[in-house]
Amino acid sequence: MNDNKFKVGDEVVYKESYKAEVFGVADKEDVYNEYYAISYTTADGFWFNTVVDEDALSELKKKDELEAGDVCRQKKGDKLEILCRANDEYFNEITYFVKIIEGDFKGFTSVLLAKAIEEIIYE
Repeated sequence: MNDNKFKVGDEVVYKESYKAEVFGVADKEDVYNEYYAISYTTADGFWFNTVVDEDALSELKKKDELEAGDVCRQKKGDKLEILCRANDEYFNEITYFVKIIEGDFKGFTSVLLAKAIEEIIYE
């Protein structure tokens, strides 16, 4: 019985920094036991394939699971750093206090609803 956490084709986070894709999983009988072959690209554009243990991988975060220090891009394109999060009872969803770190208003702080996030950035 295969009880691997990830399967071929899954998008994952490698070393809490890089978005990666699983392209191979070792069989339980294999000497590597639960090792995953992954492909990822660094922020400076270098592409790598490597074999890693399950502990080096985690699931991608969802828009409502971001924490202070995470980076995302909103629908209008600005790159944002999450400063803190709160549960907005009026809209019944997670709201973030963010700082623009790339865009026309760099340094500006604002409130952002989770649904306004276009992309989570793993660097």
